Amino acid sequence: MSVRVFLLAIVLIICACSKNETSLLRPHQYPKISYPQRSFTNYTNEECPFNMNIPTYTFTEQKEYLFEEIPAGQCWFDINYPQFNAKIHCSYYNINRDHNFESLVNDAFTMASKHNIKASFREEILIENDNNCSGIIFHINGPVASPYQFFVSDSINHFLRGSLYFNTQVNIDSVAPIVDFIGKDIEVMLGSIKWK
Repeated sequence: MSVRVFLLAIVLIICACSKNETSLLRPHQYPKISYPQRSFTNYTNEECPFNMNIPTYTFTEQKEYLFEEIPAGQCWFDINYPQFNAKIHCSYYNINRDHNFESLVNDAFTMASKHNIKASFREEILIENDNNCSGIIFHINGPVASPYQFFVSDSINHFLRGSLYFNTQVNIDSVAPIVDFIGKDIEVMLGSIKWK
C-alpha cells in the first residue's frame, strides 16, 4: 500500500510541474499616455472681443447649436483635445443689463457647486494678469463630470466662463494625470487673455 501512495505522490508532482501555467489575476493597468510638447499659439476670433494663447495641439470649434438651440452668444466655442478625448466649453458674455457681473459670477459658483455631491474637495485658484483680467479656476477633485471650471472678467464689460469635459465616462484615477496636464494649460490660457 505504501508503494501505491508513493507512486500517486510521484504522479501528482509530475502533473504539478507541467508547463501549463495557471492564469493569475493581474492588477488593472491603464494605457501609457504620450503628452505633447507644451507650446501655445495666439487665438483670435472676429466674434470674440478678446484674444488668448491656446495650446498648439488643440483646435477650436465654434458652437452653432447647443442642445439643438442657438447659443446665447456669438462667442461660444470649444477648445478640443483630440488626443485626450476632452473639450473645454467656453462661453463669453457682454456685461450689461441682462447679464450683470454679479449674476454671472453667481452662476459660475452655482455651476461649480453642483459637483459638490460627488467631489472629494474643491480648490479655488485666483487668476490675475496684467491685462485687467481676473477670475477663479475651480479645480474639483473626485468622480465629477467637469474637473476644471473657470471664469475671468474685467468686471465691467467682459465675462468668459469655461468647463472641462471628457467625451466619455471616465475613471477619475485613470484621467488624473491628463486633468493635471490640461489644468496647467488652462492657467496659461487665462493668464494670457487680452480684452479688445
